[in-house]
Amino acid sequence: MASIRQKPSGRWEARYRDARGEMHARSFGGKVAARRWAAEMEADLRRGEWIDPKLARTTFGSWAEEYLTTIVHLRNVTRGDYERALRTHILPAVAERPMAQIEQVDVRKFMAGKQASGLAPKSLQKIRLVFRQVLELARGSGAIKVNPCDGIRLPRAVQAEPIFLTATQVEALARAARPPFDLLVRFAVATGLRPSEICGLRVGRLNLVKGTVEVAEALTVISGRTEVGPTKSYARRTVGLPRSICEDFGEFLTLRAMERGCPPSPDDYVFTAPRGGPLRRDLLLKRVIRPAAEAAGLPAGLRVHDLRHTSVSLLIELGAHPKVIQERLGHSSITVTMDVYGHLFPSLAEALTERLDDVFREARASHVDAIPASVVALR
Repeated sequence: MASIRQKPSGRWEARYRDARGEMHARSFGGKVAARRWAAEMEADLRRGEWIDPKLARTTFGSWAEEYLTTIVHLRNVTRGDYERALRTHILPAVAERPMAQIEQVDVRKFMAGKQASGLAPKSLQKIRLVFRQVLELARGSGAIKVNPCDGIRLPRAVQAEPIFLTATQVEALARAARPPFDLLVRFAVATGLRPSEICGLRVGRLNLVKGTVEVAEALTVISGRTEVGPTKSYARRTVGLPRSICEDFGEFLTLRAMERGCPPSPDDYVFTAPRGGPLRRDLLLKRVIRPAAEAAGLPAGLRVHDLRHTSVSLLIELGAHPKVIQERLGHSSITVTMDVYGHLFPSLAEALTERLDDVFREARASHVDAIPASVVALR
């Protein structure tokens, strides 16, 4: 219950207790103003909209540091991206601002400035995401009533058009890449592994007898350092290998053993950088894929990830079920698979419709043949 009293100085003091039982007080020059403020605080407490004055005065920078301690569940590469967005873009602008003084107009001006600086829509969306999450932490803790990031619209990020190669083009790309990256190209298309999963693949994950590869790790680059962590979906999966790829791997690993004078360790990376050490996807693109694509006369914008796209397109041409493709790619759900590759299925649907038509025609023809001649004559 809020209360007011007149102090010896003649000013009026309004007091109330919050939901945790802590006492809050504020001084006013008049009785009416003190009573109005006390009533407002009580009403906010009843509606669950009460703002803790101490938390409201806490700076955005302090809330950001608190936020970083709450995202330990994210993959290292994602957490690194969020921290860079904070330290590079957001904190320089609002680190010293009390949380309660950040309004939607401030966020709008900030995002407009970032857009005007030429940042890509995808980068803008990541910055807004992190900005909003810090503000949401403050809102959920009682520092602000509403999230100033709510309702902020940004340009939609346009995904780069995937490039789907034919099997002939894949072979041309492989032949243009120097060994062992010719094997990497064929392996990438045969399995559909993510570039980070290919870079993090270890010898012990290959089973050339069964013709399988276990996908359990991914190698990523964070702040210039290579780190090995779980796959994007955090799940392990086993992907089948064509026999020809197994034979190529057998020759490749045998040759490596001869060069080193000992068989490779199960913990060795299957593919390494041209000069040794872990293979980074950015260097793979720059040093291998782009030069090979140019030499083979393939599209200049070919990316490492397009080998994964090509794998899917070839599987669809072979009539693979979407569920099988989802499991092979390691997507978290069939929805993800269909959102990315659903447009490739219409041609398959047309082929199925034609086959269904053939089934009906054959059934109709066989039924006519089975009708007795006397019945046909009566018709």
